[in-house]
Amino acid sequence: MNNGTNRLLERLVRSVVWMAGLGILLGLGIVDLYLRQAGAPAILLAALVATIMWRLSGEALGTGALVLGAVMLLATMRFSSGLQEALPFGLTVAAVTLMVIGLTAWRAEPVRAALAIPLLLGGLVLQPLQLSATRITPVVSLALALAGVIAGATGLWARMLQAGRRRQAIADQLAQRTSIASDLHDYVAHHVTGIVVLAQAAQSVAAKQPQAVLPALERIEAAGDEAMTAIRRMVALLHEPGSQARLTPMGTITDIASLADHFTSGDDVKVRLRIAGDFDDVPIDVQSAVHRVVMEALTNVRRHAEDVRALEILVGREARPDAVTVEVSNDGRGRDGLSSGGGYGLTGLRDRAVALGGSFTAGPRTPEGWTVRARIPAGGPR
Repeated sequence: MNNGTNRLLERLVRSVVWMAGLGILLGLGIVDLYLRQAGAPAILLAALVATIMWRLSGEALGTGALVLGAVMLLATMRFSSGLQEALPFGLTVAAVTLMVIGLTAWRAEPVRAALAIPLLLGGLVLQPLQLSATRITPVVSLALALAGVIAGATGLWARMLQAGRRRQAIADQLAQRTSIASDLHDYVAHHVTGIVVLAQAAQSVAAKQPQAVLPALERIEAAGDEAMTAIRRMVALLHEPGSQARLTPMGTITDIASLADHFTSGDDVKVRLRIAGDFDDVPIDVQSAVHRVVMEALTNVRRHAEDVRALEILVGREARPDAVTVEVSNDGRGRDGLSSGGGYGLTGLRDRAVALGGSFTAGPRTPEGWTVRARIPAGGPR
């Protein structure tokens, strides 16, 4: 579900809740008028208070709740002093007060909310005394006290839920930015490694084959431009304010052909690329992971392998179960006693493949070489 649909659904829910609240207040107002517990002015005032309080910001809501609570307590003080015409009490006033208590516990500024809720609750519980001091009055006050506690607890639960969602959104945003930073490292490392290898190759042939230097310099320039483009794009994504800033990956299965075309190890290497299957409906995360597997494998060949004569990249789609497989293998030897498998990069690829519900392996071939293979469900995590 996209952001536009979420916003439309949220507006619909708010509209339904608002209309339901108005209907409840209208029904309670009719009952109050029928029982003569409150007049039309008091009912209209209560409805106005509900409308205004609902639209206030956190600080203004806390201040308004404090004022309302103080007014209600002053009304009970007038009653206890024997004065007449205290604020009228009725079902509409009680319902609005409960709503304000819940709203204050949910959205008001914490300090103001902590001061306002006891005032509102006290005024709500003491208001029935304005009608009559009968045997049922304590029962009504007790019921209102329980309703007020429930309203406050509900508002507090909504506040905690909202805070939890906010923390989760921040955590998701930080995780996304970490992923973007990891992508930045991998892409820049890929291009810089190619630039270094090309520069070393140009130096080695400069004396014997000067004509080969110019193409190498052109490829170095192209690799540098690609690296700068990747950096600019990643930095732009890091500056995006929303957690949904990253809508497209840095590379997809279609871009694997470009990786193969630009690959070089300084020697003549025969690169064989085979991409078989339809990948249009494969999710972005899966395509990005497959692209990263190929890119990391090629980078490791440049860094850690020597005497590479042939390199094979195979990308396919299995029908049952529906999954994308990628395999990158070479026939080289590990430089300085190291395998051509790399280290932390492959660990990150394994973690990403597992997170998507797939598998990842990397190991030596017989008699020489190295193979990196991943299998990821085409539909993402199961």
